[in-house]
Amino acid sequence: MRLEQNVVVTCCANAHAEAVSELVQEAWRTAGLANPGEQVEEAVSAFSWERIIRDMPGRLSYVAVLRHKVVGVVILSQGEAGISCIEALCVAPEFHGQGIGELLIETAEKRAGELGAKRMSVSGRLANAGFFRRYGYQAASGQSQLEKALA
Repeated sequence: MRLEQNVVVTCCANAHAEAVSELVQEAWRTAGLANPGEQVEEAVSAFSWERIIRDMPGRLSYVAVLRHKVVGVVILSQGEAGISCIEALCVAPEFHGQGIGELLIETAEKRAGELGAKRMSVSGRLANAGFFRRYGYQAASGQSQLEKALA
């Protein structure tokens, strides 16, 4: 069952920080990291609710909300040379396969393009490269990340 028509994607606000932190930390603990040399606890500490609030002004963050519950998040950074980077994309496990990740990617790409980005990259630490490849992301030459040209 696809729920995307009932999901609202909106800018992440301070009120979402704790739910976003829990969602990202749980996803990273459950799935592990693409970079096995990195400690999971060190990585998830970067997404504590305090740090999310502190770092929010320098990032583009969007949450997927269903019935007042945060069920997904995408966190972007604006890079140099017209490239934005997806730092995190998480959907609550009970909502996988229901179109929420796709909605978050579409929102992130659209907003990054509106802000002048020409390309979108995906952080090398995101483990699910197959998911991103379904949406046109390809390995960047000589790098451990995926990229896609924005229309």
